[in-house]
Amino acid sequence: MTPVSEHKLTNPEEVQEAIRGLKVRKAAGPNGIPNRALKQLPQRAVSLLVLIFNAILTHHFPTVWKYARVISILKPGKDPALPSSYQPVSLLGTIGKLF
Repeated sequence: MTPVSEHKLTNPEEVQEAIRGLKVRKAAGPNGIPNRALKQLPQRAVSLLVLIFNAILTHHFPTVWKYARVISILKPGKDPALPSSYQPVSLLGTIGKLF
């Protein structure tokens, strides 16, 4: 196992920059938190995210962030009665993607 001192931890500026880069017209994942909400977080909440992310970097990735909601999108011009006419899309939780 790598010593904690060798892990590159994150900081509020890095997390805030990642939040600014989020697209607001993306669907929320299983946690239901839209990117638009993340963009409205106060600095204190961003600081708490930094603590969570740094704890993950030194311990483990939360199991709940490994789950996705899978939806099927009908391909254009395809027969809706056929399973092969659908494209699966996995919706991951927004905070896990931000991490």
